[in-house]
Amino acid sequence: MITIQGFAKLCNCNAQTLRYYDKIDLLKPARVDEWTGYRYYEEKQALLYVKIKNLQQADFSIDEIRELLDQSDDVLMEAFNKKIAEQESKLAQIKKIQASYLEETMTMERLVNAISGMIEEQTGNPEIWKECGIDPEKDTEYVAKANALLADWLSQCKELGEDVFMQMDDRLIPGARKVTKELESGNWKEAQKLVLTRESRKDEKMPENAEVLFERHGWEHVADFMKEMPEIEEGREYFFMFEVQEDSPVCEPGFTMTFLVLVASKMEVFRGGVTCNIHLSSDGQNHFKMLRER
Repeated sequence: MITIQGFAKLCNCNAQTLRYYDKIDLLKPARVDEWTGYRYYEEKQALLYVKIKNLQQADFSIDEIRELLDQSDDVLMEAFNKKIAEQESKLAQIKKIQASYLEETMTMERLVNAISGMIEEQTGNPEIWKECGIDPEKDTEYVAKANALLADWLSQCKELGEDVFMQMDDRLIPGARKVTKELESGNWKEAQKLVLTRESRKDEKMPENAEVLFERHGWEHVADFMKEMPEIEEGREYFFMFEVQEDSPVCEPGFTMTFLVLVASKMEVFRGGVTCNIHLSSDGQNHFKMLRER
């Protein structure tokens, strides 16, 4: 028999490793001196150490190693083949995730860039801001707050991945790739309404049980009543109904996006919990209603 230091040198390991194997009942010394506590090993136990070391390096767990220690080489080779198959399957899955990650990241970058371009164009008309009572040149703090809100919204879009849905007029477009394609094709220019949400909204129409919170009729500009509108509660669904004359700035493509940004500023976060519908007036006057789902 040889001491633990001699056995460690034989196995090309350190004594601490052998003490650990002893503690977990994986490789016990052949004898322990009852007076000194010294551990002694037999040379043939070096083969057991080699088996343990190789199984560990092959990513077998301690429990798996313990079950395989007394098995024949044929059983060990079968276990190795099974472990190889598991690792190959795991590697293939990791490669698939890697490719999916890169593809999704690129898609989301394109989506955010497309949305940024769309927002910049739609909200860049100063006449629309003035229609809502905001002068972009004077109300710089308010405009900065709105732009920060949009930036936060875009960062949320990045996190949504394929859960992005876009409501465009009467069409519901699911998935980041399809949304990106629509935006890059310029189809959004024909849409009066464009909202991104976290989940599908199959019916964006005003529900029958919605209650009227605020309404104005015969006004000339949205700014005439904008500050009188009630505060918005987060987590509730709101609906804004415009009926306007054909030459009203409300009919401009960028109005809805700008209006939603200003409304969202009241609750400090841009979400899809608001719906804005615009129709031409049938009596030659401008009408507005703010409703909330009961």
